[in-house]
Amino acid sequence: MSNEQYSNSAISRPKCSPKGRLIAAGVFLAVCGAWAVLWLSANEHLNLRFWLGICGFKQRYGLPCPGCGWTHAGQLFATGHPVQAFFTQPAAAFFCAAGVAAAIYALLMAVFGIDFGFPRRLLTAVGVKWLVIGAILVLLAGWAVVLVRTISSGQ
Repeated sequence: MSNEQYSNSAISRPKCSPKGRLIAAGVFLAVCGAWAVLWLSANEHLNLRFWLGICGFKQRYGLPCPGCGWTHAGQLFATGHPVQAFFTQPAAAFFCAAGVAAAIYALLMAVFGIDFGFPRRLLTAVGVKWLVIGAILVLLAGWAVVLVRTISSGQ
């Protein structure tokens, strides 16, 4: 018997180009940088209110905007409380989980150079337009939850 029959090394995946590996490393570092900023702000080492300001929509209309609660939910997620993040702002928790998945995928791609082909298959099967529409629907659904919670609490 040949050596190929004893291992699965005969199944080869396409290798990622050096440019693709650099892009994947950049994605990983960007997501990790965002997590670091959220973790630092959650532990009061960084004041995000100074950079982001106060929500003008909430000041003007008395209702939370689509982005209200995202920073707090991200801080909760970054400090290891994903369930609390989901209850704070469901859309933010969803995108945080997607960011974790993207970071893990990008790290594997950058370190091992394996081209899994997932982004290419996703973009060709679904299309960018439908991904954007899906992201907008998730954002609006999260906003609806926060609006209902705010209105029902009488704030």
